[in-house]
This record gives sequence, C-alpha cells and structure tokens, in this order.
Amino acid sequence: MVDISTLFERVSAIIENRKYRAQAQANREATLMFWEIGARINSVILDGSRATYGKKIVSALATQLTEIHGKSFELRNLR
Repeated sequence: MVDISTLFERVSAIIENRKYRAQAQANREATLMFWEIGARINSVILDGSRATYGKKIVSALATQLTEIHGKSFELRNLR
C-alpha cells in the first residue's frame, strides 16, 4: 500500500528543489546579462575622452530599454 504522506513529502521536495534550481539559474543568467551589457557599453562608448557623451548615450539607452524590457534596465542599473 502507498503511504500518501510519504509520497506527498517526496513530491513536494522535488517541486521545491526544482523551483530553487530554476531561480538560481535565472539569477545566474540575469547577472551574466547585466555584466555583458556593462561590458558592451564600456567598450563602445565610455572610454576616456568620450565619458560625457557616453553618459548621454547610456541615459538614452536606459530609457529605451526600460520602455520595452521593464524597470530592470533603468539608468541606475545600467551604470
């Protein structure tokens, strides 16, 4: 006979484990995404003499990205 209590506990553990792993993977990908964005911005527009110009570009980029992709891409997050 199947012990429903034990089955429930094991299935619940599987669900919680997978939810945790999915969240960890999503956090990892978000971190890598922001690192890659920062590296691209730094290499393209924020080198030395173009810093003032670059700030304007980053601000404009943040506005556009926020409109399409949400608040995660606000100026403070891109900097």
